[in-house]
Amino acid sequence: MAVSVPYLVIGVAMGYSRQGVALGLAMLGLVALMHRSTLRFVVWVVLGATFHKTAVLLLPIAALAASRNRLLTVAWVGMVSVAAYGLLLQDSIDTLYSGYIDAGYQSEGALIRLLMNAVPAGILLLWWKRFRFGAGEASLWRWCSIISMVLLVILFISPSSTAVDRIALYMLPLQMVVSSHLSEVFGKPRSRNQEFVFGVLLYYATVLFVWLNFANHSQYWLPYRFYPLELL
Repeated sequence: MAVSVPYLVIGVAMGYSRQGVALGLAMLGLVALMHRSTLRFVVWVVLGATFHKTAVLLLPIAALAASRNRLLTVAWVGMVSVAAYGLLLQDSIDTLYSGYIDAGYQSEGALIRLLMNAVPAGILLLWWKRFRFGAGEASLWRWCSIISMVLLVILFISPSSTAVDRIALYMLPLQMVVSSHLSEVFGKPRSRNQEFVFGVLLYYATVLFVWLNFANHSQYWLPYRFYPLELL
């Protein structure tokens, strides 16, 4: 919960309304995928795509993370991905391309946000054997880590950092997963390892403090205006 508040909750859920809903539904899908339910993952992601079409891009993860019946999973997830692309994204692809790529939209802080994904991704890829993941989780989070690293590289060659930044939002759950395991990964066995817990809390508290006090657009969150409350 502490890891999610600075950006996933305040930045995304309170700032990007439609994509925040899409990400929330996609996270339910990730839970289903962790329990090896590819079908439920696909249903949640497609539902999320009805709020923000970019969620469709998550569908191939189901095929990548599949640990059993891989060929069958790749086949039917591939067909669903093509169908979802055609129904939800294809008609908007020209608008999205011109709006992000041709216009060259740039997001201030995109590099910092992608690095915040890349650091836990690097930790997981380097020490993945220390993470106590179930059979359905290990492959999923390794692929999310690889995707996070690839997105960081793409940022330096993409004409629009905003486009890469928006796609990287779907990798935010990786921060929650890795940070919540750090005390087990680097701490002493059968110990509470509170220094690692404190370190994680301090890091994300610092992120929130710096953002709220020094970000160029933080004034739009202070105070945060929620429409139903405005009626009062």
